[in-house]
Amino acid sequence: MQANNTPAAYDIVIIGAGGGGITAAFEAQRRGAKVALLEKHKIGGECTHSGCVPSKALIDVAKHYHTLETIHSHGLKPVNASEAFDFSVAMEHVQSIVDGIYAHEQPERFNNLGIDTYIHPSGASFIDAHTIAIGNNTVRGDAIIIATGSGPRLLPTKDDQPVPFLNNENFWTLREQPESIAFLGGGVISAELGQALARFGSKVTIIDRNDRILSAVDPEVTDYLTNIFTQMGIELVTDANANICSIDSNGKVCLDIESNNKTHTITTDQLFVAIGRAPNINGLALENAGIDYTRHGITVNKELRTSVEHIYAVGDVAERAKFSHVANYQAELVVRNLLNNEDRRNDLSLLPWAIFTDPEIGHVGMTEAQARENFKDIQTFKVDAATDRFITDSKTGGFLKIVMDSDNKILGATGVGAFAGEWVQFMTLALKQELRADDIANTIFAYPTYAEIIKKSCSRFLRTQC
Repeated sequence: MQANNTPAAYDIVIIGAGGGGITAAFEAQRRGAKVALLEKHKIGGECTHSGCVPSKALIDVAKHYHTLETIHSHGLKPVNASEAFDFSVAMEHVQSIVDGIYAHEQPERFNNLGIDTYIHPSGASFIDAHTIAIGNNTVRGDAIIIATGSGPRLLPTKDDQPVPFLNNENFWTLREQPESIAFLGGGVISAELGQALARFGSKVTIIDRNDRILSAVDPEVTDYLTNIFTQMGIELVTDANANICSIDSNGKVCLDIESNNKTHTITTDQLFVAIGRAPNINGLALENAGIDYTRHGITVNKELRTSVEHIYAVGDVAERAKFSHVANYQAELVVRNLLNNEDRRNDLSLLPWAIFTDPEIGHVGMTEAQARENFKDIQTFKVDAATDRFITDSKTGGFLKIVMDSDNKILGATGVGAFAGEWVQFMTLALKQELRADDIANTIFAYPTYAEIIKKSCSRFLRTQC
């Protein structure tokens, strides 16, 4: 876009071109609005460049590598997997996947569609509640949607000594495999990337302040995955607090850990900090627009409206459930409310999510603990991930756990096993349609498929009631 001191006027100005911003821009443009899309870095945001896309690409490489290592268990001759592996080549492959997706997210594509795209490293900054500056340009919007996402929280260091550490943004520049790596924080990023690096041969340690990693997940699932990680040689340090870190004379990162009233030091080649996410609000000058916010993000109501009537915020910058599919859902909701005069509310009560470890974890609805808090009588039923397709593909292991009320209506489901993130989608539809176990048991599922575990679990549960 050409520099212009006179604000260009738009029906909707969208700040941030990640998943939520792109969805909002396309949705608004299709509905006839004049749209501006403002971005500080590259279109695609974290998901494309440092989140979902590269991590899943690396996980896929790790799965193929693991298959080579265990290929003898599939009736094939053993191979030396290490001879076929080069970490730098694997990381270049990951980058090529990112580049391939980004090729379809270039600014020219949006401009050609009639979405005026402004990109400048200074980022967007509010002048007032309707006017925003970006670089040498100013734009004015009748409505504004903030979708700037979040970034990794930083780690405080001893005496302000600069300690190099990795996070999900700079990890992808690595081309030399670390012999050892410690992940500070036992959440999704640490579990996914930690397992991948362990499969490549790195010595992996995951440190968490909770009594178990993936603390938000059903304890039975966490126990199952913890056992797998331990067998792989991943060291799990839980109930731990990291106090300070420094660099020793050999260039190693030293992390002081306090656990069970004792302090010890973990020394590692690389430190990956995954201690949470912080909303990307710095530099927006939200005060100039009168927008309320906290350290957790921008404050919004059920319609995702901020404290200023015509300004909305979606995705990580305003939401604690930090998933790309949440940002996309919220962006569509806001645009439809704005342009179709709908009255949709932000409803995440049926939010499915997946963790792409191997095996995968999938969840939707209430956990068993949540159901017991909300219902007087509940029922749970668990079936092993060992139906015929799991057996034919040598992917047995894991389970599906369904939570129901006393009338067999499904309240939630959690699965761990091959492609669990895929089969949980059936349960999402079941919950949305308020189906009972009987409804699923009476539905034909293709044989043999992984998703057949959904039908098997409901059929077997009903047999226990006969």
